[in-house]
Amino acid sequence: MKVISKTRKAHSWNEDRFINGKNFNIVLDGATPLVKDKNFNSARWMVEYIKKHINRYGGGIKERFTALCRDAYEDLPVKEKSAAAMPSASACWAEFDGERLRIGVLGDCEATVIKKDGSIVRCFCGDLARLDTVALEKLKEICEQKGVTDIIGSRRFIDDILIEHRKLINKDGGYSALTLSANPVINEKTFLLDVGEISKIYLYSDGFSQAFEHLHIYENHNEMFSKIDDIEEEIAKIAETSYSDRLGTKYPRFKIIDDITVTEITL
Repeated sequence: MKVISKTRKAHSWNEDRFINGKNFNIVLDGATPLVKDKNFNSARWMVEYIKKHINRYGGGIKERFTALCRDAYEDLPVKEKSAAAMPSASACWAEFDGERLRIGVLGDCEATVIKKDGSIVRCFCGDLARLDTVALEKLKEICEQKGVTDIIGSRRFIDDILIEHRKLINKDGGYSALTLSANPVINEKTFLLDVGEISKIYLYSDGFSQAFEHLHIYENHNEMFSKIDDIEEEIAKIAETSYSDRLGTKYPRFKIIDDITVTEITL
């Protein structure tokens, strides 16, 4: 097995993390809480806490995440411990158990499996993407009404929608994600596959899926993963295309560029 992980931060900080363990691989994408502290990035703290401490716990990844989110809730160095003040994180992971592979997905992180017969399996949850599409369509509508071309700079017009969507974490009609709590709830989507049928596995944050979701470097997911050769080159393409459209006029989206993390596992 050969494992390659790459990450690119969008700012001076990075809220993504990759973790490569003995029989598992994980990608995390942290999200800041509704109640923010301008002097402390709790999303970055959360994903770093998970990466640093995950091997302290036994059991499967879900069991480890449950214990980590409970302990991180206690250890988070903030006074305000309400749900609105808690960071969250999307996650995807590959967990090997003999001849079986378990893929887990939360939020908008994804996994893609390339089989030896050439078929491509996309492992993802569409709930957060569905909510984001609703918000983005509303933003485009408002910008058109106002005659504004700076879509990314106009995100403030839909802050109320984004806040309402964030309140739907781990609730009906919302989306699943890791959250810090005294009683964590983890409702991952699971995919089970035979290791012997697999050639490659990709785990990635939504910064990587921008290539086919919003930036149209590829028409769709299938095209991207049928052509992918070098993950570092793919990250460079995403960065170049993102910065060529800083206003989001050509490729409407919420940010110029997001943190990008991808792990490639070759069996």
